[in-house]
Parts: sequence; structure tokens; C-alpha cells
Amino acid sequence: MTDPPHSRAWYARLAHELGGYRHPWSRVLDGPDPELTFDALLLEHLHPQTCVLEAGCGHGPDAARFGNECARWVAYDRQPELLELACTNAPEAEFYLWDGKGEVPSALSGPFDLIVSRRGPTSVIHHLNAVAAPNARFLYIGPRLDGPRVPERLAAVGWAMLGEWRVSVRAWIPSWADWQTRCEFMGETASREDWDAQAGARGMPYREQRYIVLAGRD
Repeated sequence: MTDPPHSRAWYARLAHELGGYRHPWSRVLDGPDPELTFDALLLEHLHPQTCVLEAGCGHGPDAARFGNECARWVAYDRQPELLELACTNAPEAEFYLWDGKGEVPSALSGPFDLIVSRRGPTSVIHHLNAVAAPNARFLYIGPRLDGPRVPERLAAVGWAMLGEWRVSVRAWIPSWADWQTRCEFMGETASREDWDAQAGARGMPYREQRYIVLAGRD
């Protein structure tokens, strides 16, 4: 990919070439997928009467998978190409184009019982009090063991950290090409020297990590 990683053009290319925001590299995990922790917490908070707002929904995989477990699933993303796919993948959900900046659009004002962000924008934290119902919960997962100032941002809007999980599982990338692709997604530098020194029969060892937060109004 020639576009800068995580630019609008880059996301548009993913939508067209991969059919969504997907990780186009092979990997093998030596333990359970860290994302399962987020899935379990999400399912625990979904009930027939729950109204959900999803920030940064991408091509709609969570709306498609979990939307039938709640009363209403509303989602937004800044990338129109991904939203077009989301509408097809989860036709029962509601999708809106928004970049998370400025005032919250009326269609996203809620109130919502659960606000979720799976590697989506942490900027939604700034809007929690505008969209949340009483006793609402916020559930976030990020791709590294520490989120980008998530606890501080929550404290600034008066929300309390109810739970915090750091999950790390050993994993393997089987080829140099896959390793380059993963590093591009993660904003890291792929060093051929490191690959030659560290990769073995199973490929390059690394840690598949997730940082998960459950929060509520303080």
C-alpha cells in the first residue's frame, strides 16, 4: 500500500481491496485470541432492551454479529467506503457518517446504554456525557497494552474505570511479507535485520496484545 497508514485514502483502499478493515496477514496464536475478553464483556452487557452506540464501526462486523442481541445498534465511522459495506453487512443496524469532531449529530445523541469502541476512536470519550443514558457503560479495546490516555480522558469527563484488562498472547508471523504488513498496520518499522536474527521455523515471534477498559459514570 502506498498511502500513509490510517489515512482516509488508506482506509478507502482497504475497503476496496479487502472488503473492510481487516488484518491481511497470517498469524498463529499460542493461546486464546485476546479479543475474546472484549467479546465476553460485550455480550454480558447486551440485553433485549439495550441501546448501543458503536464508535468507529468500520465495515460493521460487530453490528452484524451482536446487533440482534440488543434493542438498537447505532454506529458511525468517518470513512464512507466502510460505511457502505457496513450497511450491507448489518442491514438491521443504523449507520452514520461522522468523524467524531464537533457537536454530536442528533441521530447519535441517544441516550445509549452502552457505548463501544473496538480499536475505534478514543475521541468518543469526549462525547460520553452527551450520548449516555443514566447508568450507561463504555467498553473499549485497543491494540496495545496501554490505551492512548484512556484513563485520563475518562477521568476528565467524570467517568470511572470499572474494570481494566491487559491481555498478551504469544503469536507468530510466518513470512517476511506478512511481518511487513503487520508492522505497517501497527505503525512500526519492519527491520529485515531483526527478521533474519529472530525469525525461526515458525516465523517471527511477537505478542498479540489488547488493552480493554470498562467504564461508567462516576
